[in-house]
Amino acid sequence: MRMIKLVSFLLGVAVSANVLSIEVGESVPSVSIKALSNIESKEIDLSSFEGKVVYIDFWASWCGPCKKSFPELDKLYIKHQDNGFELIAVNLDELVSDANNFLKNYPVSFPIGTDPDGISAEKFSIKGMPSGYLLDKKGVVRHIVVGFSDGEGAHLDQLISQLVAE
Repeated sequence: MRMIKLVSFLLGVAVSANVLSIEVGESVPSVSIKALSNIESKEIDLSSFEGKVVYIDFWASWCGPCKKSFPELDKLYIKHQDNGFELIAVNLDELVSDANNFLKNYPVSFPIGTDPDGISAEKFSIKGMPSGYLLDKKGVVRHIVVGFSDGEGAHLDQLISQLVAE
């Protein structure tokens, strides 16, 4: 049932993606996400990262490409966090236990949020899993990743280096 609900949600997003989706050059919507487990605060508010380069990653435990992206994203976070880079991963599983089981196999050091109702994903009108948004210091989308292919980590590394230097 839960998979059917998520598939229906993603299909709805795909149908409305052209009308509502966040595109490169646009500012991101204001969102506040409940923290999952690996950070101290109870909420993650995007506005608190103003002045930093931010990567927002929407993911789920059943997402195959997420298994590839998480280790790569963690390397990027560790490399760039002292230079004004933040990474927030937003889990869309209905059950927190599914996310926690995934994180046991793919541990990361960046903040993890949970959004089982998909409210933040709806605001972004994500187009697939995972969906990532690289924001500049002004909160403007500079790059969008749908899925996670070979070489994407290296490409993001270059973009992050460029954006933190601006």
